[in-house]
Amino acid sequence: MAGGDWSAARAESHLTRSAITGPLLRVQLLLPVLAPAAQSAAQAAYGMREAGTAAELQEAREDAIRASDALVAAAGVALAA
Repeated sequence: MAGGDWSAARAESHLTRSAITGPLLRVQLLLPVLAPAAQSAAQAAYGMREAGTAAELQEAREDAIRASDALVAAAGVALAA
């Protein structure tokens, strides 16, 4: 990658991290019972960056969707209590 490409990739990475970290922290602070599910969802989202092939990316996307669904389900249980 050329210098400009790295700068753009780094800026995009920071935006992605900010989009995940802010909500993750709020969930952990407001509903600590959801912290494990929220952390799993965040890690699954970050895991998509590790994909080296289209098949790996698809698998990582599906993992992230499952982790997100698990977080939503856990939030529903916590809020219904």
